[in-house]
Amino acid sequence: MNQNEAAFSLIETLLTIAIILILGSLLVVSSNTAALGALQSFKAVNTAAMVTRIDRHIRARTDSVHIPYWADSKRYTDALASELFQSKIGTYIKSIRTISDRSMSVRGIEVVYTVNNREMRTVALFPSVTIVDTTQ
Repeated sequence: MNQNEAAFSLIETLLTIAIILILGSLLVVSSNTAALGALQSFKAVNTAAMVTRIDRHIRARTDSVHIPYWADSKRYTDALASELFQSKIGTYIKSIRTISDRSMSVRGIEVVYTVNNREMRTVALFPSVTIVDTTQ
């Protein structure tokens, strides 16, 4: 048996090491890309969950407001706005405004809030509708 055939040459060893290093670097790059993608997905899911919680809270509080047709609606909407600002979601809220129809009857609220640097908007209507006399 010839001595050259019994072992790997230096070139073969260096070539094998180079291939292993290239494959290893590709693995590191692809795993970093996958980790960044997973992190972005995690943030998106957390943002969606928080937006859903805030929206549900706003709608639940708005559903509980029943404004009698003879009452001043401003008192009810101001109390609702104050309650929302002081609630667990109050730190996210930027603004609250009332929504009125053509006859200036208050029909609901619009809440603008920020979650993870994204501005969101929820429009919630009151469940009770004021009685309007249309015969005049």
